[in-house]
Amino acid sequence: MDYKAKAILGLLAATCVFSTIALILSVVNVKEVFLPPSTKYGLVFDAGSTHTALYIYQWPADKENGTGIVSQVEACTVSGPGISSYADNPAGAGASLKPCLDKAMKIVPAEQQRDTPTYLGATAGMRLLREQNSTKAEQVFAEVAKAIGEYPVDFRGARILTGNEEGSFGWITVNYLLETLVKFSFAERWEHPQDTEVLGALDLGGASTQITFQPGVTIEDKNTSVFFRLYGTDYPLYTHSYLCYGQTQALKMLLANLHK
Repeated sequence: MDYKAKAILGLLAATCVFSTIALILSVVNVKEVFLPPSTKYGLVFDAGSTHTALYIYQWPADKENGTGIVSQVEACTVSGPGISSYADNPAGAGASLKPCLDKAMKIVPAEQQRDTPTYLGATAGMRLLREQNSTKAEQVFAEVAKAIGEYPVDFRGARILTGNEEGSFGWITVNYLLETLVKFSFAERWEHPQDTEVLGALDLGGASTQITFQPGVTIEDKNTSVFFRLYGTDYPLYTHSYLCYGQTQALKMLLANLHK
């Protein structure tokens, strides 16, 4: 067979392949051809007054009406007390986080670890330590940041949440889990439950307690007002945190009064 004949046969074969691909694309829905969006991961250390926990989250790259659909993959409880208890041993606060970080590195795919946002949010225990001794609080955060920085993640920083942030984030969590913000319907699509009223949240922590709810009226004090837009809906909220009225601190005040 001469060169010209071979070239013609090759072109015919290529045309047959491309024709088959075109036929598939014309019959199959375009959505079924494209691969689903990649899954993203995130790590969050919840550094409370009595203990710290690491939560590993994942979510699809696409958002639902401007807000992500997040699911928890794993949770790891850090051994020992909260990081505020390491005021006189800051290095111990950083070291305590490493076993849970090691666990997270086994869950998050290696190729995605450097793109995994990682946060540490401290609450009332560190708020109290900062008021008592800001230098020691900074030293604890420095050691925590140093420990997390040793891992191949996108560390976004360690900071103390305000009381309003702690309360409002808890409100989002409660209503998200109870599906009052968004719900997956039997029609296999995400819907906003129009007839469902969102719930208020009362969070009793170790060193503080928070109350957050949607008041339905204008909030006069802007210090107790927060606003979120979630899944296409606006949520103006009232939130307030009562420092030293958590379970542990309240018990200490009670024992002090009984001693007197």
